[in-house]
Amino acid sequence: MAKMLSLILWVTMGYFLTGQVGAMTHIVGGSFGWRFPANTSFYQAWAKPRNFTSGDKLIFLYTTGLHNVLEVKKEDYDDCTQNHVIKKYDNGPAIFEVTKPGDHYFICGLKNHCQNGERLKISVMKGGESSGGGGIYGMITKSSANSIHNSIGMLSGLLLVLFKLLI
Repeated sequence: MAKMLSLILWVTMGYFLTGQVGAMTHIVGGSFGWRFPANTSFYQAWAKPRNFTSGDKLIFLYTTGLHNVLEVKKEDYDDCTQNHVIKKYDNGPAIFEVTKPGDHYFICGLKNHCQNGERLKISVMKGGESSGGGGIYGMITKSSANSIHNSIGMLSGLLLVLFKLLI
């Protein structure tokens, strides 16, 4: 499992290094991923220092069948219900691309997962505002991604992924 998670992270990092560099990539929950947290405020504490903008991507790392991700309306988030599901992701890892500012709500739709803290609310700023914290484990920011992209280029990003796969 750890090898698979490591592989997913390296492939994802290579993909986003070679893709859009103006956006941030946030792995929800960091190395913990998307699963039952130790406390019900874990995901809100994770999101608090991060700024989200249009174009950012949220990666929910989870095992298919053990978890899922539902984008829902505020009422469903507050009540841990599924009456107004906007989008459902059953296969992990799930990638959600932020396309508009405002509040976005996510829950795990499996029985008692939301009630046990597997839910996330993010507030997305209007484009052009500063975005800090976040990135791949908080290491790749917009400015460092631009620097990385300019210095190593698309081919080098892909070679990094291939190299990691061979090791």
